[in-house]
Amino acid sequence: MKRVVQGKKKRRFVYMMRFLTAAMMAGTCFSLGMGSGQWIAAASAAGVNDSALSRFSDIKGHWAQATIAKAYEKRLISGYQDGTFRPNGKITRGEYAAILARATRIENVQGQEQISFTDLRGHWSEPAVRQLVAQGFIDTGDYAGGFKPNTELTRYEMMKWIANGLSKSDSSFQDAFNDTKNTLLPTPEVNRGTIRNEQIPYLALVRGTGIVGGFQDGTLKPADPTTRAEVSAILLRYMDVEGTNASKYSDLNEMREVGTTGTNLTTISNYFYTKKSVKVSDISKDDIELSNKSGVLNLHRFIVVKVQGGKPEGVYNKLFVEPDVRVGNYYLTFANLSFISNTEKTDLITYSGGLDSGLLSFRRLELEFAKNNGFVTIPDSPKTFITKGKKVRFWTRSTLDFKNGIYHITSKNIGELKIQNMYY
Repeated sequence: MKRVVQGKKKRRFVYMMRFLTAAMMAGTCFSLGMGSGQWIAAASAAGVNDSALSRFSDIKGHWAQATIAKAYEKRLISGYQDGTFRPNGKITRGEYAAILARATRIENVQGQEQISFTDLRGHWSEPAVRQLVAQGFIDTGDYAGGFKPNTELTRYEMMKWIANGLSKSDSSFQDAFNDTKNTLLPTPEVNRGTIRNEQIPYLALVRGTGIVGGFQDGTLKPADPTTRAEVSAILLRYMDVEGTNASKYSDLNEMREVGTTGTNLTTISNYFYTKKSVKVSDISKDDIELSNKSGVLNLHRFIVVKVQGGKPEGVYNKLFVEPDVRVGNYYLTFANLSFISNTEKTDLITYSGGLDSGLLSFRRLELEFAKNNGFVTIPDSPKTFITKGKKVRFWTRSTLDFKNGIYHITSKNIGELKIQNMYY
């Protein structure tokens, strides 16, 4: 059920003026910004508000120039008394709370505004923090040692607060949050172990809705501080997403399917499970014996990237697909496997020959690309990696036909996974 409400302009204006007055007395300034590296979704400079350019002496030519102007028009941000905005300046928890409190349309929970932190008493950001706690943006359990409003905000804090807000704005986002607890985030950081499991669904919501796009290398850098320009851009996007329905975001839908079934197959492609087929999440609980008895594997995840006209599509394309792909229409697939060889002789052709169809293969990922993105794949010398009786886990790649394909694989006890594409 939506809790977003309209018609609160008067209350928000009064709150804003009271807050800005307190801020001026404290000598502080509030705004949003990008990090030290430029993000992919940089704003265009077209249509920049002249009043913002004339007010802030240091934003002309900045990648977030138009974004800052728009945030200023919406009265989300202000500048410093010396006429600067300082777009690359770091932002504190208190400053971010003040902006987010103005950006949201979620109804305030009356009677809970008194909830706060002892170290906030008398601080200019206290009313905003109280509001965000009552609305569900801020989890007080995250700040058991005090809120520390002057501490630099991390990217993860920024993303978690707005993910909480999305869940409060419409129940579909809470469903999406639950669906993505076990998903694969489209960032190499998950392979490097720098994102904790409990962080995943929060990051999935903001990444899947396009509020946060990540850096050019696909990273989200949750532990890094954030800047005033970055916060401006992200909260403007958040305002567009708040209160909508989670099902409208295709990237998020892919991650939801991966989180619940182990694959994004039916979201990104025209393939579907046949009537009696088990799903990837089912078959992953059982062993798959190669038909020539050369080994036993487990299928953990099966990620699909659609290639149409030689252009990779989908939320996982930059994580898995190197820049140069062959022209045409097809589906690239990437399988995360555990494997135990039953033979003394390591032979990838023999292993692949033991698979009943082309659904899976023992074809390695491109080695340099895999290394850069933190993937474990079969090395150039597989004998140093795959030995008889030793379980190893790695990623492989294969392809599915764009039209009229049928593929299957069978486990010992769970049953058959069978998919079909009737597109033509």
